[in-house]
Amino acid sequence: MANDILLIASVLTALGVIVTTAMRVYKFIRKWEKWVEEQSEHALDNYLSIKRLTIMSHEMPLSERIAAGEKYIKYGGNGEVKHKVEELLNFLPKEDFKNENQH
Repeated sequence: MANDILLIASVLTALGVIVTTAMRVYKFIRKWEKWVEEQSEHALDNYLSIKRLTIMSHEMPLSERIAAGEKYIKYGGNGEVKHKVEELLNFLPKEDFKNENQH
C-alpha cells in the first residue's frame, strides 16, 4: 500500500513538472511571437518612412521618387504622400518629353 501511494505521488509530481514546463514554454513562445510582430511593425514603419523621405526629396531623380512611391503605396502607404506620388506620375510624361527634346 505504501508503494502504491509513493507511485501515485511520483506520477502526480512528474505531471506537475511537465505541465509547469509546458506552460513556461508556451508563455515564452507567445512573448517571442509578440516581439517578432512588434519588430515587423517597426521595420515596416521604418521602410515606409525611408520611402516617404525619398518621395518628398526634390534632390532625388524623378525615376527614383516614382519607384519609391510605387513601393510606398504597395506596402500600405497613403494620405498626402500618396497624392504626391500621383502628382509625380502626372509630371513624368512631361519630364520624359522634355528630356527627349533636349537630345
